[in-house]
Amino acid sequence: MDEKSQDWELLIQNGIAREVSDVYLTSGQAPAYRMEGEVTHVWSFCLTDEVVESALRKMITEHQYQVLQNLRELDFSWTFSGRRFRGNAYYQRGRLAVVLRLLPARIPDMAELGCPMALRNLIGADRGLILVCGRTGSGKTTTLASFIDEVNHRRGAHIVTLEDPIEYLHRPERCFISQREWGRDFLSFPQAMRSALRESPDIILLGEIRDQDTMRTALMAAEAGILVLGTLHTGTAADTVRRIEGMFPLNQRDTIRDAVAGVLIGIFAQKLLPRRGGGRVCLTEVLLTGNAVQNLIRQGKYNQLDSVMLCHQKDGMQTREQALDRLYASGLITRTTREEEAGEGKGGGCV
Repeated sequence: MDEKSQDWELLIQNGIAREVSDVYLTSGQAPAYRMEGEVTHVWSFCLTDEVVESALRKMITEHQYQVLQNLRELDFSWTFSGRRFRGNAYYQRGRLAVVLRLLPARIPDMAELGCPMALRNLIGADRGLILVCGRTGSGKTTTLASFIDEVNHRRGAHIVTLEDPIEYLHRPERCFISQREWGRDFLSFPQAMRSALRESPDIILLGEIRDQDTMRTALMAAEAGILVLGTLHTGTAADTVRRIEGMFPLNQRDTIRDAVAGVLIGIFAQKLLPRRGGGRVCLTEVLLTGNAVQNLIRQGKYNQLDSVMLCHQKDGMQTREQALDRLYASGLITRTTREEEAGEGKGGGCV
């Protein structure tokens, strides 16, 4: 391919054929793919401003383009050549950039993803709060999409999703599903949550819970007898409850801790690791609620949660170190990966 043609559609088509995880399009830089965690430049020449602008305008609506101009960043979803992408557009050094995440061709099932049995056992849960946590690119959205897909095939329910953007499209099977996208179907997560409560839902799925109002409404929904699923950008179960508490002023934190303890079902903190032989495998820390966990949350003793997970394996809990050992023992990761990941967090004695 010569520098003048800069066929961005062919670039993305080739990325689909190679099952890359991300495509990077940045004005003034060579395009790149991410494959199995590594970024590789595709062309030896740089993309022009006109090519990146033209590509993005074909991916988003005029309204979304105006949002980008006002906010200088935009999350969006896009379907191309039968495949679904999650996109983020932004400006760097005054020039446009786009990152596209290639989503699986179908929603993978929970066993395929390696979801812990503790999460699979919650398919029948009818109320409470389930949180899937992890850093960017840890597979949180895919895990929750798989959970929803499993519910959709197993039982009848009204599922409302509030997403930014919609990544996986769910086809109703046994469930009635309402998928709503920020910027197109609603403008405020807290307001959309309050609206959802009037739509007779059985399950509400949130994208990332980013603010106090959304968290408060999620807790209210769970207290009202709805199953609420959400994500937070945190690395561990303990960090997750700290983050929730930290969203609120000091004079409200006792009340919030009590509310979280009362509705929380479980926290699943995950990270993707290199799989032996290629691909990625999910490492998941599992915290499930019970009397011990509820008491620690109410008292704000989050540093003791690791000890509860460590000593309650029979109940389905596991620390990240225990999960790491299981992946290694199963031959799913190499010794090098295990050693690199070990030691980031240590559990103490039993509580």
